[in-house]
Amino acid sequence: MQPDVSVVVPVYNSMPYLVECLDSLFAQSLDPSRYEVIVVDDASDDGSELELRRRAEAHPNVRLIRRDVGSGGPSAPRNQGMDLAAGRFVFLMDADDMLGEKALELMLEAADRDNSDMVLGKLVGVGRSTSVKAYAKSGKVDLYASEIYRALSPQKLYRRSVLTDHGIRFDESLWWGEDQVFVTEFHLVSGGTSVVGDYDCYYLRQRDDGGNIMQRSRNVEEVVRYVETLMDLVADGVDDGAGRTRLLGRHFRTVAQDMLPVGLTHPDAAFRAEVWRRARTLHARHWAPEIQGELPAYESLQLRLLADDDIERATEVARRSGEASDAPIHFEDGRAYRRYPYFRSAEQPLPDEYFDVTDRLRLKARLLSSCWDDDLLRLTGDCRVTGVDLDSAEAALVLRHRENGSELRVDADPAPHGTPGTATRWHAAVDPAAVDPAAVDPAAVGAGVWDAYLAVRFHGMDRTVRLSAAPDTTGLAVPAGRLLATPAGGVGAVPYVTTSRRFSLDIGGTHHPVTAGAVVTDLSWQDDRLTVTGAAWLAHIPGDLLHLSLALRPREPRPAPRAGLGTLRRLIGGRPPQPPTEPLAAVVADLPLTAAVPTAPATAGPRGFTAALDLTEPGATALVTRAVWDVWLTIESGGRHWDVRPKPAPAPVFATPPEIRHRPRHARGVTTLYTTKGGYLALDGPGEHFPTTG
Repeated sequence: MQPDVSVVVPVYNSMPYLVECLDSLFAQSLDPSRYEVIVVDDASDDGSELELRRRAEAHPNVRLIRRDVGSGGPSAPRNQGMDLAAGRFVFLMDADDMLGEKALELMLEAADRDNSDMVLGKLVGVGRSTSVKAYAKSGKVDLYASEIYRALSPQKLYRRSVLTDHGIRFDESLWWGEDQVFVTEFHLVSGGTSVVGDYDCYYLRQRDDGGNIMQRSRNVEEVVRYVETLMDLVADGVDDGAGRTRLLGRHFRTVAQDMLPVGLTHPDAAFRAEVWRRARTLHARHWAPEIQGELPAYESLQLRLLADDDIERATEVARRSGEASDAPIHFEDGRAYRRYPYFRSAEQPLPDEYFDVTDRLRLKARLLSSCWDDDLLRLTGDCRVTGVDLDSAEAALVLRHRENGSELRVDADPAPHGTPGTATRWHAAVDPAAVDPAAVDPAAVGAGVWDAYLAVRFHGMDRTVRLSAAPDTTGLAVPAGRLLATPAGGVGAVPYVTTSRRFSLDIGGTHHPVTAGAVVTDLSWQDDRLTVTGAAWLAHIPGDLLHLSLALRPREPRPAPRAGLGTLRRLIGGRPPQPPTEPLAAVVADLPLTAAVPTAPATAGPRGFTAALDLTEPGATALVTRAVWDVWLTIESGGRHWDVRPKPAPAPVFATPPEIRHRPRHARGVTTLYTTKGGYLALDGPGEHFPTTG
């Protein structure tokens, strides 16, 4: 049987990381019969071979290949593993990394669902950074419109037939950037790419022992050649003009961020001269003015100096590239300029556009806490713009209706922070009853989902960003909802955090309706006193805001028969007993909950209760014996009430008997407390369903 996936793992002296790598492979949720593991040992001498043999003996889906002479890099072992692969897809993994438990299953599902030739599973850096934007959107994506070209590491799922049909393999003559060339070649012939961005598929490790090939120094060929190859591939293989601009922009960023800083700061003059010459050749061959829009200001400045053949100033810019993000900002006429080297220098001035970072100043805002103060929702968070002092900024919390776009703006009071670029705290109080009722149904108090944004004005510039829960506050306590009083009755206002950790407010139950429920956990008769114990709840509403009342309500009588005893009574002037029309109320008291409430939703705050119905008076007994009574619980909160019929809690919390019989002191017959066919509680007073026998 052909496996679905062949996982190819090159290994060279990877202990002890190899153990975790293999553990993650054999813990996959995908059935072992559906994937094979091809491990190519590149002449390890650190004990990796022994560990691999032990694993191969324990797992029949492992194929182990031992190379007698080491290749010096991962390309040859990867190629050898791909040549042996039998799966429909190939996944490339490094021996010092780890897979998420569901990684192979989810990536394979994405490939088959979308008919994609490549799948990017979300990468998580362990001691190193990874591209966040590349995995921002899950599903099938476009190479040119998405950000997937930011992620050119090889740890992806590839359709093997595409690799085979196009002869795509790692260039074993490249010692640096060969993985980027491999992935780019595949992109250019792929029939489509999917992203699994909502699950941590792959953990990319920075080794503590310096064993990653990325951590060693490079020669001129390793600094330059892979970029030359990539640019030629894109220039020759991409017909779409806008797509070619985007992809070449990615590689020109590499020229400015990697090639020139490494080359121009090297101690060897010949090294510096050769890198500069070849960078100039790349610029002359592939540069187009529209590519500048793909580059940050500092990289644009570096490439402008490259075009001007100004190696002296380019060297200074390369030397100070690490300081670029901390360069002071000059504000003027609603624009922002970083004071990079040579900003408005008197000698050979450069245009301001190479220092303009206005569009790069991004507001970041986080929600740190939220709580109710009566009917006000109080929010606290922080915000920052890198390198900008926000002490004098004006901030507002903006609630925007997801459907019609109407907005409610609430002042957010920033607290001074003192250091430019550090986080500024802000506070805001939202009255959900004030959300633009004129734009929607006034009786519903602006029903719908309202997404939260933070708007900040500073130095003549405005920035608005979606409000997110802070990534380091995964345990952010979003408060339960409230019921707001309206002319039409109470309406639910439920704060929540979306799956992408954005803060929103649901008013009226668009996604988070307020629903009622109740269960009974115990029933008992003591003399003529019926005691009902249980719990009730409203979804999203705290239990301490609920008021409960329990009553027996008479059921509608059945129609009298056309003939028989009823007819006879009418003929002789008799009259059948008339059922009561008013419910019998019980005295309800709170009862602390000692355990979780069965069937209650996770968002509910149940309130325990005990209710006592006293039938000791002769009149009460006579009333009960006249009708069949249903047990009802009324839940009130925020000017609104719900009538629910409680069900017995499932066993073993409450093992409901078929019926509980009781003979009231002042009655001839027997009343029966029972569970209806629908699972609700009822009391048969006259013996209509449970007649007295014997």
